[in-house]
Amino acid sequence: MAREAREKLAQSVKTVFGDISRTGCARPGPVSEAVQEITIFARTLSTHAAFMAMSQGRQLDISFNNHSLADCTLAMILGQTLGYDLMKLHELATGVLLHDIGLLQLPHHLFRTSAPLSGEDLATFRHHPRLGAIAIEAQRGFSQTVRQIAAEHHVTPDGHGYPSEASAGSTAEASRIVMIADRYDELLTGFGGLRPLPSHAAVQQLFQEGKFGRLDLGLLSVFIKLLGIYPVYSFVELNTKEQGMITRINPATLHQPIVALTYDETGSLYRNPLTVNLSNQDQPPLAPLNVWSHQSQGKRVAQPSTPYRT
Repeated sequence: MAREAREKLAQSVKTVFGDISRTGCARPGPVSEAVQEITIFARTLSTHAAFMAMSQGRQLDISFNNHSLADCTLAMILGQTLGYDLMKLHELATGVLLHDIGLLQLPHHLFRTSAPLSGEDLATFRHHPRLGAIAIEAQRGFSQTVRQIAAEHHVTPDGHGYPSEASAGSTAEASRIVMIADRYDELLTGFGGLRPLPSHAAVQQLFQEGKFGRLDLGLLSVFIKLLGIYPVYSFVELNTKEQGMITRINPATLHQPIVALTYDETGSLYRNPLTVNLSNQDQPPLAPLNVWSHQSQGKRVAQPSTPYRT
């Protein structure tokens, strides 16, 4: 159900950005309609179903439209958890949906490349927050928060982001929320030339960047507790060689979720799934060895659980 809903949202977002590409401006009416649909999606489905719908198979589709949709949904889930009212959620969702529209004014190769940018291309790319903020400000009907998100979504708390004239100490909370959602999707999908990571490795990378001041650590902690190190509905293989699905997160021990084991160490199907709480195991503890974040034609493709360097 979540995947089907996501496909409908993807079409709405595609229409919005197609209109922006043709006319050169973001019209508040169509944008508001798309945001309303995404709001219903984020508020109706469970957090874990929405997370999985936005992440499954994303390494195969890193389009601008899907990146914006995923960022919008993830940021809204975090905003809801923080207690945002409907007005603040609408502003947040509008800002994150439009946060990268400055990219639409740049040559496509600058954000559709698999290689890191350097030199003049990198300098050009870093103009997109300013271009997006100008485009939003030119259209009446968008709030100051929406413009601010576009302008600030690359201004890191440690002051090393861009554009250089922005002050890290004055960024809005909404902008810092968007930065976390944006960075997670970049790490997960490789959007912008990164090497795609498994979800748990992306979370580990996020946490490291938070510790070094690149992301708001308080907001990031809330985000990780929502998502978990190993997201619900992921398939796992334990160090016992048993396989199953993660069914619940342990908030106090995020690296030790609750798993429904369906296959034994020989690959034979259990008659009844065995529910195992990895945080309650004796030594040596059971632990995830491999994680499958999606299925391809019924065959699970393993991804190593150790983090990559980026």
